Amino acid sequence: MRIIKIFFIIFLSFLKLYPILEDKDRTFEQFLDNFISKIEIKEEQVNKAIWLLETTGSKDAADLVATLDSEYKIYFSDEEVYEKLIYFEKDGLQNPILKRELKILLNTFKANMLPKSILIDLSKKEAELFQTYANFRANIEGKRVTENMIREILKNETDVKTRKIAWEASKEIGLELADKIIDIAKLRNKAANHLGYNNYFEMQLDLNEMSKEVLFDTFNDLKVHTDDSFKKMLLEVNEILAKTYNVGVDEIGTWAWKDPFCQIDPIESVQLKDLYADKDVLEIAKCFYEKMGFEIEDLVKRSDLYEKEGKNQHAFCIDIDRKGDVRTLNNIHPNSQWMETLLHEFGHGIYDLNIDRNLPWLLRTASHTITTEALALFMGRQAYTAQFLEEFLNSTNNELLDSIEKGIKRKQLVFSRSAFLITEFEKEFYSNPDQDLNKLWWDLFEKYYYMKRPENREDKQDWASKYHIGLAPVYYYCYLIGEVFASTLQKKILEVTKEDRIWRKGAAKFLTERLFMPGNKYRWDDLIEYVTGKQFSSDAWVQECN
Repeated sequence: MRIIKIFFIIFLSFLKLYPILEDKDRTFEQFLDNFISKIEIKEEQVNKAIWLLETTGSKDAADLVATLDSEYKIYFSDEEVYEKLIYFEKDGLQNPILKRELKILLNTFKANMLPKSILIDLSKKEAELFQTYANFRANIEGKRVTENMIREILKNETDVKTRKIAWEASKEIGLELADKIIDIAKLRNKAANHLGYNNYFEMQLDLNEMSKEVLFDTFNDLKVHTDDSFKKMLLEVNEILAKTYNVGVDEIGTWAWKDPFCQIDPIESVQLKDLYADKDVLEIAKCFYEKMGFEIEDLVKRSDLYEKEGKNQHAFCIDIDRKGDVRTLNNIHPNSQWMETLLHEFGHGIYDLNIDRNLPWLLRTASHTITTEALALFMGRQAYTAQFLEEFLNSTNNELLDSIEKGIKRKQLVFSRSAFLITEFEKEFYSNPDQDLNKLWWDLFEKYYYMKRPENREDKQDWASKYHIGLAPVYYYCYLIGEVFASTLQKKILEVTKEDRIWRKGAAKFLTERLFMPGNKYRWDDLIEYVTGKQFSSDAWVQECN
């Protein structure tokens, strides 16, 4: 009887308290309505300016991005607003959606609680870096060449001298960008120090809900469990490359691989080139997504798909307004790499387009770069599966299909080493931007690839030629964690649909309901558990690689 009385008293106390808790939630909702109405418009303006800059490389567009971006960031540096958020956090909210919105806002404010002069300077320098990159073209024997041209040489040329010249040309932009990137890195570190972090690298991980310890423990675990496979693969690869280029095995270097950063299958089947020679990869990508049940015609129409002067030579997807204006930038050529890239970027697109529009504005994004990259990587992988090549390219060459599937494992192994390298490089870079960065870059290359560094690179800045170091900092780890999640996702979809062709049935429904629609309601690791029913694990990826 006494226990019942105590429970009754507690229950009555809660009833008295409930209106107060409800009032706090309502007050925060009112605050959000006012604040979001301002930043929603500004973010759309920034994104449209970025799109203009990336598709034209113009000075006016760079200036516009710098101005709008600094104005956007200044919204998140208002100390009075930040204090309100701290008050809401301490006072406690009941609604889990509101709690998540508060967490996202707090992290965004923490990243921007800086003097206006620093925010303006950062926006200006980063916009200039984008403009420089968009307009740069390498030089081979007096001729300006695009990245696509360099990659075509590295994929197909058998003359060693020509290959070496092309590889060296791929690094020219490093000398152009290095000083600017170092300058920005120091400014980013200054901002991080102002916010109480040791450096920008550590700040970015923390504010993106990634533990530094968990990240490097995971990477170490991935390396340990695949190192034997990588070394065996490397022996096979070097012997094949030595025969291909008629040189000794000990002479094989980065110039012999099929891309400038040793990230794709180094002995990719030459028959893939013939397979795509007369194919329209854009039409194939559209057909693939339509068969899955995703309508992407509007996404394609809004996108910028082919090469032109002054345009960014990479590829990306951007959600302009969180309302359906999603676009991709590509530089399509008829080859397997651009087939994969189109499937990848349109994968980002369908993710953004299928987030629940009834969610609050703050939650209408992917929960983390990891989750949207996982989906895009999962889609890109399809370009190398036997099922895809049979259905969309009418290939029935079993020998070719078998060799391509083996190539997927080689690509996973070599790409993972690139992710290890770049992530550790950034950690050390932001710890000390004044060190010999080119030496650091090639030291890490030797550590992870078990290959000798190229000769006569001491006075170069090869590290700065990697797009992400300057323009997408502390991002690269997301690709490998995304690959790991993609392997788990692939296994889960096979369980759910009982189909090895994801465009047949069930996969689109599962992905939409479990992965896309929740948006940013959950932390990335919680979303992975929600999607797969299990905590994040590297088991499926390790199994695939071995």
